[in-house]
Amino acid sequence: MAGNARAWKTFARSNARAFCALCLLSLCMSVLLACSPPAEDVTQSAQAEAPDARFSDLTRDEYRNGKHSMRITAQLATWYEPDQRLEIEHLAFTAFNTDDGSISASGEAEKATFYESSGDIEFSGYVHLKSAEGDISFKTDHLAYKRALDIFETPLDSDVTINAKNQLFMAGRGLLFDVKQKYYEIRESVSGSVYQ
Repeated sequence: MAGNARAWKTFARSNARAFCALCLLSLCMSVLLACSPPAEDVTQSAQAEAPDARFSDLTRDEYRNGKHSMRITAQLATWYEPDQRLEIEHLAFTAFNTDDGSISASGEAEKATFYESSGDIEFSGYVHLKSAEGDISFKTDHLAYKRALDIFETPLDSDVTINAKNQLFMAGRGLLFDVKQKYYEIRESVSGSVYQ
């Protein structure tokens, strides 16, 4: 009887150890599985961001109501069909007045994203925009062109500098430039100098 009790205790202890080891192994597996995304999700997200086409030395002309509105030239561009998006690197752009075809503004940017459905463009990195006459120039790190309104605009937290006719220097945050009205303003933290 004492032998049976001892055997039972040994059996119970070894079962308890095995049970604890199994629980610990299950817990470790659960943690590992929770920390690593399923392989299928990784593959799907990689496929979702795979470009549908790549272009080098690209020139793209935009038209509004049959009239030339913008020309973009770029070293490299990548097209994503699902959301009709063109990502562009190292580009120059020219905006035209649709009334008479004259140049209204031009510039350059490190990167840009063009949305085919709206005609809107977001410029980023180093961005430099100047008026047709070259007498007014803007520099910033993020600039959005809203085609429907024909305006260039930065977020309120983007630093902007403006040089006007070599007589005015302004700096601040948040730029609004209305192409048709030839109006511009810096919205926050404005400072500057006037030279005669």
